[in-house]
Parts: sequence; C-alpha cells; structure tokens
Amino acid sequence: MSAPAVPVTMDDITPEWLTAALRAGGKAGECTVTAIEKVTIGQGVGILGELARLTPAYSTGGSTAPKTLIAKIPTADPGGRGIAEMLGFYEKEVRFYDEVGDRIGVRTAHSYFTGRDPENVRYVILMEDLGGLQLGDQVAGASAEECLVLMHQMAKLHARWWGSPDLETLEWLPYGNAPMLKLSALAYAQSLEPAVEKFGDRMTGAQIEMAGKFLPRMNPIQDNFAAAPVTLCHGDLRLDNVFWGSPDNSSPVTLVDWQIAIKARGPYDIGYFMSQSVDPAIRAANEESLVREYHRALAANGVQDYTFDRCWDDYRIATMYCLAYPLISAGSIDVANERGAALVSKMLYRSLSAITDLKAYEVLDRFEAAPLPEPPGA
Repeated sequence: MSAPAVPVTMDDITPEWLTAALRAGGKAGECTVTAIEKVTIGQGVGILGELARLTPAYSTGGSTAPKTLIAKIPTADPGGRGIAEMLGFYEKEVRFYDEVGDRIGVRTAHSYFTGRDPENVRYVILMEDLGGLQLGDQVAGASAEECLVLMHQMAKLHARWWGSPDLETLEWLPYGNAPMLKLSALAYAQSLEPAVEKFGDRMTGAQIEMAGKFLPRMNPIQDNFAAAPVTLCHGDLRLDNVFWGSPDNSSPVTLVDWQIAIKARGPYDIGYFMSQSVDPAIRAANEESLVREYHRALAANGVQDYTFDRCWDDYRIATMYCLAYPLISAGSIDVANERGAALVSKMLYRSLSAITDLKAYEVLDRFEAAPLPEPPGA
C-alpha cells in the first residue's frame, strides 16, 4: 500500500491515516484502525518535537498490530522548528530509523513507519512504545552500575561502525565538524556572559577564565573529533535518553532520540555522558575503571590499533568540549522552569567538576585559537 501524506499536526493522525501508515510499514496486515486514543507525552522535556502515545482500536485481524505506539512530529514552535530544520535534525532522525535503526549494534525503539516531506518540513515517526520501561533521570544522575552497563553498550555501537565503509554510505549523517555544527560556537559566544550572570556564583574565577579560553578553541576541537578513527556516535548520550531494559528483554538498555547523531570519535559519547549525567563523587571514584572497561569492550568487539592512552586522551578532550552544552543552556534557560533550571545547574556543576578533576583544561593549550564562524547569511 502506498504511503500516506505526512501529517502536519497530531490532529492529522486519523484512523484512516494510521491504517494507511501501518499497512505501508507492513505492521497491520489487512486490519483497519477504527478509533485512536491520543495522549500528549513529554511536555516540557524537549522543544524540537511533539510526542503522543496512540492507542488504536482495530477491526477484526488486528492481533499482530501494535497495541500502543508513539508518534513523533516536528514542534509547532517556530523557533525550535527553525533551529532543528537548519541543523537537519528532523531529516536525520527519520532517515536513522528508516535506514539503520535496527542494525546499529544496540537496541533502540523499533520503527513502524516513517514519513518525510523535506520541502515543507514535515516529518513523522511511528515507533515502539517504551512506556513500560524505566526512563533514566538526568537530574538524579546515574549509578556506577548503570555507567558500566552503558560502557558495554556504547562499545558495541561504536565497534559496529568503527572505521566502517558502511559509515560513508550515510551521507545524511554529518561529521562532528560539519559547518552547521560549528555554529555552536556562536551560540556559546552569545551565552557566555548571561550564563556567568546567572550561575557565576557557582563558578570559580579560574573556571570563568577557562570558559572564555575555550570559546575560540571550540571549532578546532570539533575538527579533532571528526578525524579518524571515527564511528557512529549518539551525540546526545544523557540519562534522559536512556530506557533501562527493552520490551522484548533482549537488551539491558534502549536508546532514544537520535536527532544529534554524528560521525565522530567514540569517546565523545563517553565524555558527554560521564560529565553531564553522573555526579562528581561517583564519577571520580569510578572514572578510570569505567573508561578502561569501555576500551576493553571495544577491543573485544573487534576494534584494533586504538590504545588505552589514546582513548583516555580522547575522553579528556571530549570532557573539555562538553562544557559547551551546560553553558549554552545556562545562558538561555528560563530559571522559572524548575526542572530545567535544576538540570542545567547539575550539568554545569558536573561538567566543571569533571574538567577540574581531570585537568582537562590542559588540552586547550594544544589547540590554536580560531576565529568564530560567520553566521548564516553574513
């Protein structure tokens, strides 16, 4: 059956539309959706997409069709929509689920149907409902045991794509130093002063100075992480994107939200997670052993000619770079958003603690300062 038109809003997902989508995706046989219960989920969690849990009612023959599923479409907010369109997030995530989702090396949500209309910025993903699983909480932070599970899972993902020719066939997946991604330095520059105004009382003078020194070195560090050996990185490996377990009990984790996936060095994901989602005491007590376990798991999954010393060095560079995320967030967060403010505060504290403990700021001296990229249309 031919694919239906891509919906603009959740209201466009009617029983007739869902019937056509599930049949086009081979998930509904000849059954017909007769009604849909829709519940909006994830409000206040993200700004780039809208999510709804769909509970369809089927005519005779729907026993093999999904009992519930999640629909994801672009946000209606013009600001968030414009950013995501400019950075190619919607196109990337739809193509991820359409082309590689079930063969990346780790468990992610199964896709029942994807639709894309790039010209009109219309996208839709119908995916497996993971609501029965425990979702990680980035504010609470990960335990050492949870970190260990992720080290093994990320090693499987990274080893699967490590220097693989298959990676080059994914032309829609950008390298970590793609021109549009380098514009993050402009966002950092705009956020630095307001971030210090809002959260400077939680930073030392040396840390504030370091944050300024980092700015002209952001793009050179991105170039470093886009140099071989590269692999498929999740790009946004934080606890809020980790479900523990899987509906079919095939995996200890299910990873979601692949809008920011990139081609980069594997320790980028590890440094991102450890410096953003793990409280300093837990990280400091287990950090080296966890990175060593990640490195051992890479080797066990076939990665060669990548020493632990190089892995550790890449990890420290990643930890330094990942200051960008909490600082940009700190400069733009609405402090009236209680969970958002709590999350940014935790991320900034964890990031600065990790950089200080690892002396990751030392890597800045290896990179020459570079001019900021030109803004679009300049």
